[in-house]
Amino acid sequence: MKTTLPFLLSLCLLIVCISGCTTTPDVPEPAPIPTPTPTPEPAPPESPVIILPPELSSVIVKLDAAPLDTEPALMLQLEMDARQAPGTLPSAGYPMMLTFFTYNIDRAPAGFSPGSADEVRASGIPYKTRSIHIYPDNIITHREQVPEMGSSPNIFNSELPYVYGVVIELRQQIG
Repeated sequence: MKTTLPFLLSLCLLIVCISGCTTTPDVPEPAPIPTPTPTPEPAPPESPVIILPPELSSVIVKLDAAPLDTEPALMLQLEMDARQAPGTLPSAGYPMMLTFFTYNIDRAPAGFSPGSADEVRASGIPYKTRSIHIYPDNIITHREQVPEMGSSPNIFNSELPYVYGVVIELRQQIG
């Protein structure tokens, strides 16, 4: 029995060792690392941006722009045609405040698109404001340079992608 006991103990120890070496350990699968998906930046608005009050919705409005050779600016050409809107304008017409603007896409926050003259003025982009009156059966043509002649050359660059537009608001008649 003296020889059997060490033999049995050795056999048990050997079985424990072999069984421990032959089984595969339960290793948890590595958790997948989430890869951040980039959020697409909103596309800049297409030029021209034309914002009209509802009272002028039947007036045809066109706005074109051409870069100037002598200044870092655009020459904006506005045309408003009220001939196609008979009966929609009062005989006294409407006094309007026009806010022309332009900006380089890389100098504005992603997705920036002004919705009012207040937003244009608050944004720090180049703009000019003019007062014009429109009457029934009237055609208005107006040219405006934005930014103003002699402005800082760093405020706008017509060689870089840009957006231009006009915000047309009705002024309150006095009296």
